[in-house]
Amino acid sequence: MEERLIIKEEIGSSLAVSSEKAIIVFDKIKSNINSEIVTIIDFSDIKSLTTAFLNVAIGELYSLVDDRDKLNDLVRIDVTTLSAIQFEKVKLVMNNSRSKYSTSLKRRIDEVTLHGDTN
Repeated sequence: MEERLIIKEEIGSSLAVSSEKAIIVFDKIKSNINSEIVTIIDFSDIKSLTTAFLNVAIGELYSLVDDRDKLNDLVRIDVTTLSAIQFEKVKLVMNNSRSKYSTSLKRRIDEVTLHGDTN
């Protein structure tokens, strides 16, 4: 099953700038991931897009799943709906988030390996 998530409709604005609005998007995508519904993110008619919005709406998704391939299978961005500048922002946030969460996951794996799971 697939669902197109039109950001402008989801947040009720053409300005995707606040982390508060980004939480709405994140929660919707998270729900779809949990239900294994493929989400196609559509940025049509978004006039302003900030990294603050993207960090929460998309970047935090990397904290939900350990397998990056699974995330890639369940969440897709329709790049045809992004301007060149917006596309660069999305790439930046995704690269930073991948790095951040792969580092924290590696630290957790090392911690368990070296000290045993304390949970």
